[in-house]
Amino acid sequence: MLIPKANAFRQLAAEKDWLSGNNPRSMLAPARHPPREWTDIAKQVEQVLAERELADVLRVLEKHNKNRATPFLLGPHLFHVVRAVTARKTTLAKMPILGGRPQEVRSHYQDAAYKAKALARLLRKGPQPLVAVGTPEATIPFQPCRMIGRTDLGNAIVPLDQLLDDAAASLLEVRISGTRWHRKTAKEQLRYYTSRFLATKFRQQLNHPYHSHVATIVMVLTGIDTDEDYVKKIDKRRPGAAAVKGHNS
Repeated sequence: MLIPKANAFRQLAAEKDWLSGNNPRSMLAPARHPPREWTDIAKQVEQVLAERELADVLRVLEKHNKNRATPFLLGPHLFHVVRAVTARKTTLAKMPILGGRPQEVRSHYQDAAYKAKALARLLRKGPQPLVAVGTPEATIPFQPCRMIGRTDLGNAIVPLDQLLDDAAASLLEVRISGTRWHRKTAKEQLRYYTSRFLATKFRQQLNHPYHSHVATIVMVLTGIDTDEDYVKKIDKRRPGAAAVKGHNS
């Protein structure tokens, strides 16, 4: 998400270069063959950044970038959040069980894990398929279970029962949230994640959470009225927030 600093750096121009794929290090560069949905998200983010309400935000970022070896770009972060929320919505649509009560979802995963273990025991009694396991290059933005994989070449081909045992362990590790996201609209989810993600990134990269500026970005992106107090409330819920004193906007 960071690019080498250019001469006569201008924030909006650099943002557009990344989102249009003109920057060779962009995820959207033609050489990387980005999927159509990625380019659609990039166009959406570019339109958001071009809104006049964000002019002050971009000026603040450009001021910070004068003293940075590698400029901080907002577009890649917005692209990440929108892509993650879109992927989450798609995933949840394919997994209706996640719409149930927490105890129902937990019971489902436990039942699936026990059945996977039972099948693994059954396979071990006789011949079974061998599976070639590779390491995927792409990351999945939203996935309830941890990814199963083998990175050492010695275990590149494994018996199916071993993978089933690994899958069972992964299913039992799934954390079930009490929040039922299927009842929230896509815009409400985007509002929450953008608020939390950007406040954290600004704090890490710019040494200030810029709650009021994050609220402006969220409002333009989602169309939902969002104020500084909302962003502060979401930011306080982040892991470790109680142990670290944040800056006020």
